[in-house]
Amino acid sequence: MKTKISALQLYLMLFLSRVIVSITINVQTVGGSNLIESIFSSLGLFLYLTVFSLPLFVLHKSHPEASLLQIAENNCGRGVSVPMSAIYALYFIVMNIFSLSLFLTLLVNTTDPVASRFSIVLVVLGIALYGAIRGIETISRASVCIFTLFMLGMGMIFLAVSPNVTPHYLMPLFYDGTDQTVQGFLVFTARCSSLAEFAVLMPFLTSTDTKSGKSHRVLGFVVWNGGITVFLGVLLFFIVSCLGEYAALQVFPAYTLASIAEIAGIQRLDALFIGISMMALIVRIACGLFCIAVCMTPIPTRPRAWLTALIAALTAVLSLWLTDSAARVGAVFRTAYLLPFSVLTGAMLPSLLWFFDCIKKKRRRAA
Repeated sequence: MKTKISALQLYLMLFLSRVIVSITINVQTVGGSNLIESIFSSLGLFLYLTVFSLPLFVLHKSHPEASLLQIAENNCGRGVSVPMSAIYALYFIVMNIFSLSLFLTLLVNTTDPVASRFSIVLVVLGIALYGAIRGIETISRASVCIFTLFMLGMGMIFLAVSPNVTPHYLMPLFYDGTDQTVQGFLVFTARCSSLAEFAVLMPFLTSTDTKSGKSHRVLGFVVWNGGITVFLGVLLFFIVSCLGEYAALQVFPAYTLASIAEIAGIQRLDALFIGISMMALIVRIACGLFCIAVCMTPIPTRPRAWLTALIAALTAVLSLWLTDSAARVGAVFRTAYLLPFSVLTGAMLPSLLWFFDCIKKKRRRAA
């Protein structure tokens, strides 16, 4: 099994990892009734990711074979790298539990109240754990296939609902100020683990593209970041222009949009939407479990695999416990709790490490 993946494979994996939590937004999470304004929140996240990806790209260029945690050990010693590894591992555990609990809550409350949560969790975590133990190559290969299915499925849904577009459903922008846009930006940032994932997965990138001999990491980042922003904008446009004020009453507006879709005599494409969304969720959780395993690199391979399986089991237990009550999920996973954690792992720690790396290089040149 190969241990290196291309930039394309990485960004397709990160696309699925990010999109599955982006499509779960509703008016309750963004704090306002005009979901179109969330497009500007997504643009704000685009800028945030662009700015704070720069330290990661600089560090990766200087240390192409090292993750952020290994760079921390080389520059600051194990006294810094070990706590950092624990922070990142805990972050990925929290985000996996959050992603699974959120999607499970929306799925059960929206589609089938008597659906077996245990069966869904078992299938999702079982497949994700298998991929994480098999390695990054397995996850990335699956991501290419799932990305293709996801885009074809969503394209079919968009095509099916396009006759229902009603322009007068679109509300004036910023009618009540920019509070909703700011709140939406904070929600998107809190739920985005892409920078932390990239920080841990840096050493698994091939140095060049095998066909052209050039590195496409920066270009790939721009296309990935811009692509998912455009996709979310299109999704929000269809939700608002097809559902109107009805979207504000929905717990899972994206699912409701799929449920009204009809194409070539096939009605209710919600089953298709749930299927491709669950596949994307599997990629996100598999990526998180693999990142947790990378954080435990000093531990031998076999014990590390057992620990990863134990963490997956813990994720299942906590997700099932949390989803016993929708209020419990909302109380535990508030944006105010997730946001500092995401900013710490995605922006602050990489920026600090880049600063220390610059100082170390300057001292080395002076010597």
